[in-house]
Amino acid sequence: MSLTPEENVKSSVDEMYRQYLNIETIEELYRQAVMMSQALGWELSERRHLLPDREGNNVDPLIYPPCYFQELSVGGNLVYQFDYEETLPLYMKNKPYEDKIRAYYQGAMIEALEGRSLRKFDQAFIYVCHFFSNLQIRDLDNRNRRHLINAIRSAQIIEDDRWEFIEIMDSGYLDPQKRNRIELFITSRENAMNLVEYVRRKAGICTEN
Repeated sequence: MSLTPEENVKSSVDEMYRQYLNIETIEELYRQAVMMSQALGWELSERRHLLPDREGNNVDPLIYPPCYFQELSVGGNLVYQFDYEETLPLYMKNKPYEDKIRAYYQGAMIEALEGRSLRKFDQAFIYVCHFFSNLQIRDLDNRNRRHLINAIRSAQIIEDDRWEFIEIMDSGYLDPQKRNRIELFITSRENAMNLVEYVRRKAGICTEN
């Protein structure tokens, strides 16, 4: 029976432990894999115009996971939604690694907003929703959401990321399509509870007592 990619990774890491590989070495391998993935994505995206047309349609291939944007109205208030594929990378104290991740999230958001003019929230509520493919134990505080906040600030959707200007909330959800992804929402502070209830209903979670 063939294994899924996630099962293959788990099997490989288990084998590493059996071979007495320490956690620091595994963390370094993870860091290198993330950095290589980001570097390959950006390098290929710079060269995609050199690729031949596919069936004459001149379709630009999606080299690295894009960010998808949509504008919503929840509770009669404006909401911005950004969707990223896969989970947020783990936090590590390594500058080149963090620089690569920051460049990806900021660049992908800027591309998603190309040609758009967005309102700036003076008092913003930022809701980071982590959708997971399974019920495996995961700690949300190990995920580096700082790069999402910096991307929002770079896009000038918030006044600043100091505590006076923003409130932040994280939630985890089981994705019915078994996909790992991030849904990032920005709205006004007074609309916070409406937004949370909206997301919970959309995720199939009853909010009534």
